[in-house]
Amino acid sequence: MTRSEVIALLDARDPLAAAAGIAAPRTITWTRDISANADAEVVRYGVGTTHADIAGRLIALAGQPGLQAVLLAPGDDSADRPGSWGVEDLLVTAVARRVLPEGVAIRNDWGAIGGPACQAGASFGATEWVIPADDDADPEHLAEAIGAQAVAR
Repeated sequence: MTRSEVIALLDARDPLAAAAGIAAPRTITWTRDISANADAEVVRYGVGTTHADIAGRLIALAGQPGLQAVLLAPGDDSADRPGSWGVEDLLVTAVARRVLPEGVAIRNDWGAIGGPACQAGASFGATEWVIPADDDADPEHLAEAIGAQAVAR
């Protein structure tokens, strides 16, 4: 995809259209080791970023040899608005899945957007969950609910 096409997808603000044709993963890889995010390249979105920033970062990562995982991280909350909106979380996930190579793991930021949004993110292209150790979420149950199998990392 070109930078202009990525920006157009983001500008449309329609996560369902962006996710059209993306197959939900059959397997969700997960871990409770938050340090696993240290190995992922980060794509920031939400407050403090523009669609051009997001598009540029995704396209640069798509061309990076050996890329294993990308963490989609919303900007920090501000007095004006939260770090991201739920629709924005799903939109960026779908666009990332369209831009990044198929073998690259896409992670939503569990700590920032929560388990339910990460679970929904799988339908938009996310393939990995990094669950905080103090969160009692049952990855097997969450994955099963979306027709996937949870596999510990």
